[in-house]
Amino acid sequence: MLPGVLSLAESRSATGRDLLTAFVLGYEVAGRFCSAFTARPLAHQNGQASLLAAAAAGARLCAFDAAEISRAMRISTTLLLTPSYNNVVSGATALNVAGGMSSFVGALAPELVLAGFEAQQDAIEEALRQMVGTGFNAEHLLDELGTRWEITRNYFRLYACCNPIHPALDSLHAVLSELRPKPDDIERIDVSTYRFASVMRNPDPPNFFASKYSLPHAAAVLVVRGDVGHESLNDAALHDPVVAALRQRVHVEEDPAMSAVAPRLRPARVTVTLKDGRRATHACESHRGDFNQPFEPEEIRRKFRELAAGCCLRKAWTGRKVW
Repeated sequence: MLPGVLSLAESRSATGRDLLTAFVLGYEVAGRFCSAFTARPLAHQNGQASLLAAAAAGARLCAFDAAEISRAMRISTTLLLTPSYNNVVSGATALNVAGGMSSFVGALAPELVLAGFEAQQDAIEEALRQMVGTGFNAEHLLDELGTRWEITRNYFRLYACCNPIHPALDSLHAVLSELRPKPDDIERIDVSTYRFASVMRNPDPPNFFASKYSLPHAAAVLVVRGDVGHESLNDAALHDPVVAALRQRVHVEEDPAMSAVAPRLRPARVTVTLKDGRRATHACESHRGDFNQPFEPEEIRRKFRELAAGCCLRKAWTGRKVW
């Protein structure tokens, strides 16, 4: 949503308050829709509920009333996308187009309303229940509206990789803190987790994008570099021979019992076996970073400083402004 909201705000000379109000509204729509929406098994949710939310945010920034915001969202159902989850493990960066299209639609939808386009009344229900999804239950869509804000129920990620594999990395971090092994000390790493995370098991990701969705790769980087942040899980890590060798010793499997409790919980269990026979196991019900297990404020500030410092360095290297 944010790039679309920023561009609209700039073009309309909107105030900061107007920009934030539109963004919070869009976030509210996205969070509530995602709670009510059942996506198709292979469909990545980029370009679906978030696209409708971006349309709502853009319409709000254009000072539309409730009926016009509704029309912008309903018109936008004709632009919903169903990118495949297989994009992530195959390194197909085309998946990012779906996220970008949400911001594009956030700016386009208000223009379509002003141009006089109409939409069917049940366009959202039909699209999410039958077209791009397999279910949409609006029964609790308005629960605690105005008192519970979805943006406060956000999660942050300190690991620079896909969220579903974070519980396994949390568990691996705990085991490494106990055993303190060197990469060559490790015989194997066994990971059990829920189905959605278990498919991210390719030990030979073909490119940098795919490496973000490879649990064996992220686990190996954590062992070798001691961290899975932005500066550690980089292009160089993909071609590091020590990391590449260790990836082959990471074994990932689905635990049906864990799949049964997802997505309410996102469990993982990790066992590290060393060549000298020592072994340790750690399990968790979900990763840290959401509103149930929040990071400390300083942890989030540290990540911000890491990312912001990188932008400043790129600006210095290229002589160009980096926003």
